[in-house]
Amino acid sequence: MRDNKILSQAEIEALLAGEPLLGGDDEPDESLADDVFSAAEMPAGAPVAVAAARSTRASKPAKLYDFRRPDKFSKEHLRSLRILHESFARLLGQSLTSYLSNGVQVRLTMLEQGTYDEYIQSLPTPTVIYVVALAPLPGQAVIELNLPVARVLIDRLLGGSGSPPARTAEMTEIELALLKTIGQFILSSLREAWTNVIPLRPTMQEPVLSPELAQFATMAEATVMLVLEVSVFKTTGTISMCIPYQVLQPILDNLTSQVWFGGTTRVVSEDARLQMGDRIGLVTLPLSVELGETDMTVRALLDLHAGQVIRLNTNANGELPVLVDDHVKFMGQPGLSGKNLAVQIVRAADQEG
Repeated sequence: MRDNKILSQAEIEALLAGEPLLGGDDEPDESLADDVFSAAEMPAGAPVAVAAARSTRASKPAKLYDFRRPDKFSKEHLRSLRILHESFARLLGQSLTSYLSNGVQVRLTMLEQGTYDEYIQSLPTPTVIYVVALAPLPGQAVIELNLPVARVLIDRLLGGSGSPPARTAEMTEIELALLKTIGQFILSSLREAWTNVIPLRPTMQEPVLSPELAQFATMAEATVMLVLEVSVFKTTGTISMCIPYQVLQPILDNLTSQVWFGGTTRVVSEDARLQMGDRIGLVTLPLSVELGETDMTVRALLDLHAGQVIRLNTNANGELPVLVDDHVKFMGQPGLSGKNLAVQIVRAADQEG
């Protein structure tokens, strides 16, 4: 065994490669070839990296790492993004419901990290693609709307029943313009959902029908991918979204649970209030007037015939209840408007006559 414990460069490289080290007389140097040696046995001049490599190899197995799919987001980041986009799904469902005057169910079904290439490969063709800028954040994101759901929404916006006939993948100019309207609803809900993190000012390019036209990131770019399930009328489809890491990097420190559970105060802008008022103003409600009521036996009911008069509990000159969605809201007086029966509102139902 040699007295000199200083390793040469060739011995260091052989040690890192896992090869046995040979002494000057071509015999294995047991003190160097041993897989593990203690800190006291470590040569004084040996590099620290050599000691660390030996210690790590002895203490735990190597962990595989895929450089093509790096883990850029922590579990805390993904948990916060899930909470945020569950709120986004709820707001989008409410917005579309009020605008279409029909129930629209939207829920988050998947959120995970992956690469941009994986996201693009998962999309059907054709499909509606929105390339979205999320100012003041850098870069762009992609929002995808399944074509079946898009056609149902367009049919409803055009006054249809929400059951469009089967058609080719081509879209008319009017339909493409309506796709922008649908996209604005999506961006409005996204902006409101992100209020606690950052005041977004999202804008979008013209919608396209091919995922290949949405090349704004490298294929290996790390991203967050999410999928929303949308149920409207009798059609179920998805809205998906892909946000690159470089877009979210400036605000990763803000994506913590404290953001969601610490601040519950929600500020609604004046523009949002006006938009909400305009949408509510378009909702239709049933209105009816109750002439009166009476009790009648089954025998009397069976004896009813044309020309018979039924006495009600209402005074001939009395006020009649006006019902909005089966709830009495006003009191009115009956009369005529031209050749039609009419009722004149006298007062609110909770006011004394």
